[in-house]
Amino acid sequence: MRKHIYTAALSAAVLSSCISYQEAPVDLSRDSAEWAQVSVTMCKGGYLNREQMIKTGLLLNRELNQARLKVAKSTSVAEFAGLWEDPSVSFELERVFGENITNNAISPSLTLPVTGLPRLAEKIAEQYKESDYREMQATERNYLTDLENLRHRIMVTHAKLHVMQHRLAVMQEEQKKIDRLHELGEVDFGAFQVATQRLNDTRREQMELETEHLRQRNELIEMLGLHPAVGEIELSGHLPDGVPGLVGAPSADALLASPSLLAQMAAYGASETELRAEIRKQYPELSLTPLYARDGGNDKVSIGVSLPLPVWNRNREAIARATGDRSLKQAELITEWRRLVQQASLLDKEQQLLRRHCATEYERLHELEAAAAQQEKLFNLGETSILELAESRHVAYERRLAYLDCLSELLVARCKLQYLNPSYNKQ
Repeated sequence: MRKHIYTAALSAAVLSSCISYQEAPVDLSRDSAEWAQVSVTMCKGGYLNREQMIKTGLLLNRELNQARLKVAKSTSVAEFAGLWEDPSVSFELERVFGENITNNAISPSLTLPVTGLPRLAEKIAEQYKESDYREMQATERNYLTDLENLRHRIMVTHAKLHVMQHRLAVMQEEQKKIDRLHELGEVDFGAFQVATQRLNDTRREQMELETEHLRQRNELIEMLGLHPAVGEIELSGHLPDGVPGLVGAPSADALLASPSLLAQMAAYGASETELRAEIRKQYPELSLTPLYARDGGNDKVSIGVSLPLPVWNRNREAIARATGDRSLKQAELITEWRRLVQQASLLDKEQQLLRRHCATEYERLHELEAAAAQQEKLFNLGETSILELAESRHVAYERRLAYLDCLSELLVARCKLQYLNPSYNKQ
Protein backbone atom coordinates (compact mmCIF):
# COMPACT_ATOMS: atom_id res chain seq x y z
CA MET A 1 0.00 0.00 0.00
CA ARG A 2 2.83 2.35 0.83
CA LYS A 3 4.32 1.72 -2.59
CA HIS A 4 1.06 2.84 -4.21
CA ILE A 5 1.08 6.01 -2.15
CA TYR A 6 4.65 6.79 -3.25
CA THR A 7 3.74 6.14 -6.88
CA ALA A 8 0.68 8.41 -6.70
CA ALA A 9 2.75 11.16 -5.07
CA LEU A 10 5.39 10.86 -7.80
CA SER A 11 2.75 11.02 -10.52
CA ALA A 12 1.20 14.13 -8.94
CA ALA A 13 4.61 15.82 -8.78
CA VAL A 14 5.31 15.05 -12.44
CA LEU A 15 1.93 16.36 -13.58
CA SER A 16 2.36 19.55 -11.58
CA SER A 17 5.56 20.35 -13.51
CA CYS A 18 3.74 20.36 -16.87
CA ILE A 19 3.29 23.63 -18.71
CA SER A 20 -0.17 25.14 -18.35
CA TYR A 21 -2.05 27.15 -20.97
CA GLN A 22 -1.83 30.93 -20.74
CA GLU A 23 -4.12 33.27 -22.61
CA ALA A 24 -2.69 35.99 -24.85
CA PRO A 25 -5.63 38.26 -25.71
CA VAL A 26 -5.27 40.81 -28.52
CA ASP A 27 -6.31 44.37 -27.69
CA LEU A 28 -6.33 46.21 -31.02
CA SER A 29 -7.30 49.56 -29.49
CA ARG A 30 -4.36 49.49 -27.10
CA ASP A 31 -2.04 48.30 -29.85
CA SER A 32 -3.12 51.15 -32.12
CA ALA A 33 -2.53 53.72 -29.38
CA GLU A 34 0.93 52.35 -28.62
CA TRP A 35 1.74 52.17 -32.33
CA ALA A 36 0.74 55.81 -32.83
CA GLN A 37 2.76 56.92 -29.82
CA VAL A 38 5.91 55.11 -30.96
CA SER A 39 5.50 56.40 -34.52
CA VAL A 40 5.12 60.02 -33.46
CA THR A 41 8.11 59.70 -31.11
CA MET A 42 10.29 58.27 -33.89
CA CYS A 43 9.33 61.07 -36.30
CA LYS A 44 9.54 64.20 -34.19
CA GLY A 45 9.96 67.27 -36.37
CA GLY A 46 8.61 65.54 -39.49
CA TYR A 47 12.10 64.98 -40.94
CA LEU A 48 14.13 61.78 -41.14
CA ASN A 49 17.75 61.50 -42.19
CA ARG A 50 19.13 58.26 -43.59
CA GLU A 51 20.19 56.84 -40.22
CA GLN A 52 16.85 57.68 -38.60
CA MET A 53 14.98 56.18 -41.54
CA ILE A 54 16.90 52.90 -41.27
CA LYS A 55 16.46 52.75 -37.49
CA THR A 56 12.73 53.37 -37.77
CA GLY A 57 12.25 50.77 -40.49
CA LEU A 58 14.22 48.10 -38.68
CA LEU A 59 12.13 48.68 -35.55
CA LEU A 60 8.60 48.96 -36.97
CA ASN A 61 8.42 47.16 -40.31
CA ARG A 62 5.85 44.35 -40.17
CA GLU A 63 7.65 41.87 -42.43
CA LEU A 64 10.89 42.16 -40.44
CA ASN A 65 9.08 41.64 -37.15
CA GLN A 66 7.35 38.57 -38.60
CA ALA A 67 10.75 37.18 -39.61
CA ARG A 68 12.06 37.81 -36.08
CA LEU A 69 9.09 35.96 -34.58
CA LYS A 70 9.88 33.03 -36.86
CA VAL A 71 13.46 32.99 -35.54
CA ALA A 72 12.19 33.19 -31.97
CA LYS A 73 9.93 30.21 -32.63
CA SER A 74 12.70 28.06 -34.12
CA THR A 75 15.01 29.08 -31.24
CA SER A 76 12.44 27.93 -28.70
CA VAL A 77 11.91 24.67 -30.58
CA ALA A 78 15.67 24.03 -30.74
CA GLU A 79 15.95 24.52 -26.98
CA PHE A 80 13.71 21.52 -26.30
CA ALA A 81 14.40 19.35 -29.34
CA GLY A 82 15.96 15.92 -28.89
CA LEU A 83 14.43 15.05 -25.53
CA TRP A 84 13.94 11.39 -24.74
CA GLU A 85 10.51 9.88 -24.92
CA ASP A 86 8.78 10.08 -21.54
CA PRO A 87 8.66 6.85 -19.53
CA SER A 88 5.32 5.24 -18.78
CA VAL A 89 3.96 3.24 -15.90
CA SER A 90 1.04 0.81 -15.72
CA PHE A 91 -0.88 -0.51 -12.73
CA GLU A 92 -2.75 -3.80 -12.48
CA LEU A 93 -5.12 -4.92 -9.74
CA GLU A 94 -6.50 -8.49 -9.64
CA ARG A 95 -9.18 -9.84 -7.29
CA VAL A 96 -9.68 -13.60 -7.13
CA PHE A 97 -13.36 -14.31 -6.43
CA GLY A 98 -14.14 -17.10 -3.97
CA GLU A 99 -10.86 -16.59 -2.26
CA ASN A 100 -9.62 -13.72 -0.17
CA ILE A 101 -6.77 -13.01 -2.54
CA THR A 102 -5.85 -9.63 -4.12
CA ASN A 103 -2.97 -9.44 -6.56
CA ASN A 104 -1.42 -6.22 -7.89
CA ALA A 105 1.41 -5.23 -10.17
CA ILE A 106 3.39 -2.12 -11.12
CA SER A 107 5.15 -2.04 -14.48
CA PRO A 108 7.18 1.01 -15.59
CA SER A 109 8.42 1.22 -19.18
CA LEU A 110 11.39 3.11 -20.67
CA THR A 111 12.42 3.38 -24.30
CA LEU A 112 16.17 3.58 -24.87
CA PRO A 113 17.02 5.57 -28.04
CA VAL A 114 19.75 3.22 -29.23
CA THR A 115 19.45 4.59 -32.79
CA GLY A 116 20.45 8.11 -31.68
CA LEU A 117 17.26 9.76 -32.99
CA PRO A 118 17.07 12.38 -30.21
CA ARG A 119 20.53 13.66 -31.13
CA LEU A 120 19.50 13.90 -34.77
CA ALA A 121 16.28 15.72 -33.83
CA GLU A 122 18.36 18.23 -31.87
CA LYS A 123 20.66 18.77 -34.84
CA ILE A 124 17.71 19.22 -37.22
CA ALA A 125 16.18 21.87 -34.96
CA GLU A 126 19.50 23.72 -34.76
CA GLN A 127 19.86 23.68 -38.55
CA TYR A 128 16.36 25.06 -39.07
CA LYS A 129 17.09 27.70 -36.45
CA GLU A 130 20.19 28.68 -38.42
CA SER A 131 18.18 28.72 -41.65
CA ASP A 132 15.50 30.98 -40.17
CA TYR A 133 18.12 33.33 -38.74
CA ARG A 134 19.93 33.65 -42.06
CA GLU A 135 16.61 34.09 -43.84
CA MET A 136 15.81 36.93 -41.47
CA GLN A 137 19.15 38.55 -42.33
CA ALA A 138 18.41 38.20 -46.04
CA THR A 139 14.93 39.67 -45.55
CA GLU A 140 16.47 42.58 -43.67
CA ARG A 141 18.99 43.30 -46.44
CA ASN A 142 16.32 43.07 -49.14
CA TYR A 143 14.13 45.42 -47.14
CA LEU A 144 16.92 47.96 -46.68
CA THR A 145 17.69 47.79 -50.40
CA ASP A 146 14.08 48.64 -51.25
CA LEU A 147 13.92 51.29 -48.53
CA GLU A 148 17.04 53.12 -49.68
CA ASN A 149 15.93 52.90 -53.31
CA LEU A 150 12.60 54.44 -52.32
CA ARG A 151 14.53 57.19 -50.54
CA HIS A 152 16.51 57.86 -53.73
CA ARG A 153 13.34 57.99 -55.81
CA ILE A 154 11.67 60.39 -53.38
CA MET A 155 14.69 62.68 -53.36
CA VAL A 156 14.85 62.65 -57.17
CA THR A 157 11.13 63.37 -57.41
CA HIS A 158 11.54 66.22 -54.92
CA ALA A 159 14.41 67.64 -56.96
CA LYS A 160 12.38 67.38 -60.17
CA LEU A 161 9.46 69.18 -58.52
CA HIS A 162 11.79 71.97 -57.43
CA VAL A 163 13.17 72.32 -60.96
CA MET A 164 9.68 72.17 -62.43
CA GLN A 165 8.28 74.81 -60.07
CA HIS A 166 11.12 77.16 -60.92
CA ARG A 167 10.63 76.54 -64.61
CA LEU A 168 6.88 77.17 -64.36
CA ALA A 169 7.48 80.49 -62.62
CA VAL A 170 9.82 81.54 -65.44
CA MET A 171 7.42 80.21 -68.12
CA GLN A 172 4.56 82.28 -66.72
CA GLU A 173 6.68 85.42 -67.07
CA GLU A 174 7.69 84.34 -70.58
CA GLN A 175 4.04 83.73 -71.47
CA LYS A 176 3.06 87.24 -70.38
CA LYS A 177 5.65 88.73 -72.74
CA ILE A 178 4.64 86.39 -75.57
CA ASP A 179 0.96 87.31 -75.03
CA ARG A 180 1.75 91.02 -75.34
CA LEU A 181 3.88 90.46 -78.45
CA HIS A 182 1.10 88.34 -79.97
CA GLU A 183 -1.42 91.11 -79.34
CA LEU A 184 0.96 93.53 -81.06
CA GLY A 185 1.32 91.17 -84.00
CA GLU A 186 5.02 90.53 -83.43
CA VAL A 187 4.49 86.82 -82.64
CA ASP A 188 2.48 84.72 -85.08
CA PHE A 189 -0.35 82.46 -83.92
CA GLY A 190 1.62 79.25 -84.44
CA ALA A 191 4.46 80.31 -82.14
CA PHE A 192 1.94 81.67 -79.62
CA GLN A 193 0.05 78.38 -79.62
CA VAL A 194 3.24 76.34 -79.18
CA ALA A 195 4.27 78.44 -76.16
CA THR A 196 0.79 78.18 -74.61
CA GLN A 197 0.64 74.44 -75.15
CA ARG A 198 4.10 73.99 -73.63
CA LEU A 199 3.01 75.90 -70.51
CA ASN A 200 -0.13 73.78 -70.17
CA ASP A 201 1.85 70.56 -70.66
CA THR A 202 4.33 71.57 -67.97
CA ARG A 203 1.51 72.31 -65.54
CA ARG A 204 0.00 68.90 -66.25
CA GLU A 205 3.38 67.24 -65.73
CA GLN A 206 3.69 69.07 -62.42
CA MET A 207 0.34 67.72 -61.23
CA GLU A 208 1.31 64.19 -62.26
CA LEU A 209 4.63 64.51 -60.47
CA GLU A 210 2.95 65.85 -57.32
CA THR A 211 0.65 62.82 -57.35
CA GLU A 212 3.63 60.50 -57.75
CA HIS A 213 5.43 62.28 -54.92
CA LEU A 214 2.42 61.74 -52.64
CA ARG A 215 2.30 58.05 -53.54
CA GLN A 216 5.98 57.68 -52.79
CA ARG A 217 5.65 59.32 -49.38
CA ASN A 218 2.66 57.10 -48.57
CA GLU A 219 4.72 54.09 -49.63
CA LEU A 220 7.51 55.28 -47.33
CA ILE A 221 5.17 55.49 -44.34
CA GLU A 222 3.94 51.97 -45.08
CA MET A 223 7.44 50.55 -45.54
CA LEU A 224 8.63 52.15 -42.30
CA GLY A 225 5.65 50.65 -40.47
CA LEU A 226 4.54 54.06 -39.18
CA HIS A 227 1.05 54.93 -37.97
CA PRO A 228 -0.87 57.29 -40.30
CA ALA A 229 -1.05 59.75 -37.41
CA VAL A 230 2.51 60.87 -38.17
CA GLY A 231 1.24 62.78 -41.21
CA GLU A 232 3.67 63.74 -43.95
CA ILE A 233 7.32 62.76 -43.56
CA GLU A 234 10.14 64.59 -45.32
CA LEU A 235 13.60 63.13 -45.91
CA SER A 236 16.68 65.18 -45.22
CA GLY A 237 19.85 64.78 -47.25
CA HIS A 238 21.05 65.64 -50.73
CA LEU A 239 21.51 63.90 -54.02
CA PRO A 240 25.10 63.37 -55.20
CA ASP A 241 26.64 66.38 -56.90
CA GLY A 242 27.51 65.25 -60.39
CA VAL A 243 27.88 61.63 -61.39
CA PRO A 244 28.57 59.13 -58.57
CA GLY A 245 31.32 56.56 -59.01
CA LEU A 246 31.03 52.85 -59.56
CA VAL A 247 30.46 50.31 -56.79
CA GLY A 248 32.62 47.21 -56.77
CA ALA A 249 30.76 44.01 -57.60
CA PRO A 250 31.15 41.18 -55.04
CA SER A 251 33.25 38.23 -56.14
CA ALA A 252 31.98 34.66 -56.21
CA ASP A 253 33.92 33.92 -53.01
CA ALA A 254 32.32 36.92 -51.28
CA LEU A 255 28.85 35.76 -52.33
CA LEU A 256 29.39 32.53 -50.41
CA ALA A 257 28.73 34.56 -47.25
CA SER A 258 25.41 35.89 -48.57
CA PRO A 259 22.66 35.42 -45.93
CA SER A 260 20.18 34.04 -48.46
CA LEU A 261 22.71 31.43 -49.58
CA LEU A 262 23.62 30.52 -45.99
CA ALA A 263 19.90 30.08 -45.28
CA GLN A 264 19.59 27.63 -48.17
CA MET A 265 22.73 25.80 -47.03
CA ALA A 266 21.31 25.36 -43.53
CA ALA A 267 17.96 24.19 -44.91
CA TYR A 268 19.74 21.68 -47.16
CA GLY A 269 21.78 20.44 -44.20
CA ALA A 270 18.56 19.97 -42.22
CA SER A 271 17.04 17.94 -45.07
CA GLU A 272 20.09 15.66 -45.08
CA THR A 273 19.84 15.14 -41.32
CA GLU A 274 16.12 14.44 -41.66
CA LEU A 275 16.87 11.78 -44.26
CA ARG A 276 19.41 10.15 -41.93
CA ALA A 277 16.84 10.21 -39.14
CA GLU A 278 14.21 8.52 -41.31
CA ILE A 279 16.71 5.84 -42.35
CA ARG A 280 17.54 5.16 -38.71
CA LYS A 281 13.85 4.77 -37.94
CA GLN A 282 14.00 1.49 -39.90
CA TYR A 283 15.79 0.00 -36.93
CA PRO A 284 13.93 -0.68 -33.69
CA GLU A 285 14.32 1.15 -30.43
CA LEU A 286 14.81 -0.95 -27.30
CA SER A 287 12.04 -0.82 -24.67
CA LEU A 288 12.67 -2.07 -21.12
CA THR A 289 9.71 -3.01 -18.92
CA PRO A 290 10.59 -4.02 -15.33
CA LEU A 291 7.70 -5.54 -13.37
CA TYR A 292 6.91 -5.77 -9.67
CA ALA A 293 3.93 -7.96 -8.74
CA ARG A 294 2.25 -9.20 -5.58
CA ASP A 295 0.78 -12.59 -6.37
CA GLY A 296 -0.85 -14.76 -3.73
CA GLY A 297 1.16 -13.16 -0.97
CA ASN A 298 4.42 -13.60 -2.86
CA ASP A 299 6.55 -10.76 -4.26
CA LYS A 300 7.65 -11.17 -7.86
CA VAL A 301 10.12 -9.12 -9.89
CA SER A 302 10.71 -9.53 -13.61
CA ILE A 303 11.98 -7.50 -16.59
CA GLY A 304 10.68 -7.47 -20.13
CA VAL A 305 12.37 -6.38 -23.33
CA SER A 306 10.41 -5.41 -26.47
CA LEU A 307 11.95 -5.01 -29.89
CA PRO A 308 9.82 -4.24 -33.00
CA LEU A 309 10.73 -6.31 -36.05
CA PRO A 310 11.35 -4.29 -39.27
CA VAL A 311 9.79 -6.83 -41.62
CA TRP A 312 7.29 -5.02 -43.91
CA ASN A 313 7.09 -1.29 -43.23
CA ARG A 314 10.72 -0.30 -42.57
CA ASN A 315 9.68 3.38 -42.79
CA ARG A 316 10.04 3.33 -46.57
CA GLU A 317 7.34 5.94 -47.23
CA ALA A 318 8.96 8.49 -44.93
CA ILE A 319 12.41 7.74 -46.38
CA ALA A 320 11.11 8.35 -49.91
CA ARG A 321 9.55 11.64 -48.80
CA ALA A 322 12.75 12.77 -47.06
CA THR A 323 14.82 11.84 -50.12
CA GLY A 324 12.58 13.96 -52.32
CA ASP A 325 12.74 16.87 -49.87
CA ARG A 326 16.54 16.72 -49.90
CA SER A 327 16.57 16.86 -53.70
CA LEU A 328 14.29 19.90 -53.64
CA LYS A 329 16.46 21.69 -51.07
CA GLN A 330 19.55 20.87 -53.10
CA ALA A 331 17.95 22.37 -56.23
CA GLU A 332 16.91 25.48 -54.27
CA LEU A 333 20.46 25.91 -52.98
CA ILE A 334 21.97 25.66 -56.45
CA THR A 335 19.32 27.99 -57.88
CA GLU A 336 20.02 30.63 -55.22
CA TRP A 337 23.76 30.43 -55.87
CA ARG A 338 23.29 30.88 -59.61
CA ARG A 339 20.88 33.76 -59.02
CA LEU A 340 23.41 35.59 -56.86
CA VAL A 341 26.23 35.13 -59.37
CA GLN A 342 24.05 36.28 -62.26
CA GLN A 343 22.68 39.24 -60.31
CA ALA A 344 26.15 40.46 -59.36
CA SER A 345 27.33 40.30 -62.96
CA LEU A 346 24.21 41.89 -64.46
CA LEU A 347 24.06 44.70 -61.91
CA ASP A 348 27.73 45.48 -62.47
CA LYS A 349 27.19 45.78 -66.24
CA GLU A 350 24.01 47.79 -65.68
CA GLN A 351 25.66 50.34 -63.39
CA GLN A 352 28.55 50.82 -65.81
CA LEU A 353 26.13 51.51 -68.67
CA LEU A 354 23.95 53.79 -66.56
CA ARG A 355 26.98 55.72 -65.36
CA ARG A 356 28.09 56.35 -68.95
CA HIS A 357 24.58 57.54 -69.80
CA CYS A 358 24.48 59.71 -66.70
CA ALA A 359 27.87 61.25 -67.48
CA THR A 360 26.72 62.01 -71.04
CA GLU A 361 23.51 63.62 -69.76
CA TYR A 362 25.46 65.64 -67.19
CA GLU A 363 27.92 66.92 -69.75
CA ARG A 364 25.15 67.78 -72.21
CA LEU A 365 23.18 69.49 -69.42
CA HIS A 366 26.07 71.86 -68.66
CA GLU A 367 26.42 72.67 -72.35
CA LEU A 368 22.72 73.50 -72.67
CA GLU A 369 22.67 75.51 -69.44
CA ALA A 370 25.68 77.47 -70.69
CA ALA A 371 23.88 78.06 -73.99
CA ALA A 372 20.77 79.23 -72.10
CA ALA A 373 22.90 81.61 -70.04
CA GLN A 374 24.38 83.00 -73.27
CA GLN A 375 20.90 83.47 -74.72
CA GLU A 376 19.97 85.30 -71.52
CA LYS A 377 22.81 87.79 -72.09
CA LEU A 378 21.86 88.25 -75.76
CA PHE A 379 18.22 88.82 -74.82
CA ASN A 380 19.20 91.48 -72.31
CA LEU A 381 21.16 93.15 -75.09
CA GLY A 382 18.18 92.92 -77.43
CA GLU A 383 19.96 90.61 -79.86
CA THR A 384 17.57 87.66 -79.57
CA SER A 385 13.83 87.16 -79.12
CA ILE A 386 11.84 85.90 -76.14
CA LEU A 387 10.82 82.86 -78.17
CA GLU A 388 14.44 81.86 -78.76
CA LEU A 389 15.28 82.46 -75.09
CA ALA A 390 12.26 80.41 -73.95
CA GLU A 391 13.25 77.56 -76.27
CA SER A 392 16.82 77.54 -74.95
CA ARG A 393 15.63 77.57 -71.34
CA HIS A 394 13.14 74.78 -71.96
CA VAL A 395 15.66 72.53 -73.68
CA ALA A 396 18.02 72.92 -70.70
CA TYR A 397 15.10 72.27 -68.34
CA GLU A 398 14.13 69.03 -70.11
CA ARG A 399 17.76 67.91 -70.08
CA ARG A 400 17.88 68.55 -66.32
CA LEU A 401 14.87 66.27 -65.83
CA ALA A 402 16.44 63.62 -68.07
CA TYR A 403 19.66 63.78 -66.04
CA LEU A 404 17.72 63.33 -62.78
CA ASP A 405 15.90 60.29 -64.21
CA CYS A 406 19.21 58.77 -65.28
CA LEU A 407 20.74 59.57 -61.88
CA SER A 408 17.83 57.83 -60.16
CA GLU A 409 18.39 54.63 -62.16
CA LEU A 410 22.12 54.72 -61.43
CA LEU A 411 21.55 55.18 -57.69
CA VAL A 412 19.16 52.22 -57.66
CA ALA A 413 21.66 49.96 -59.44
CA ARG A 414 24.47 51.02 -57.10
CA CYS A 415 22.33 50.42 -54.02
CA LYS A 416 21.35 46.92 -55.14
CA LEU A 417 24.99 46.09 -55.81
CA GLN A 418 26.07 47.42 -52.41
CA TYR A 419 23.57 45.33 -50.47
CA LEU A 420 24.33 42.29 -52.59
CA ASN A 421 27.82 42.37 -51.10
CA PRO A 422 27.65 40.55 -47.72
CA SER A 423 30.44 42.72 -46.29
CA TYR A 424 28.58 45.98 -46.91
CA ASN A 425 27.77 47.77 -43.67
CA LYS A 426 24.19 49.04 -43.93
CA GLN A 427 24.80 51.64 -41.23
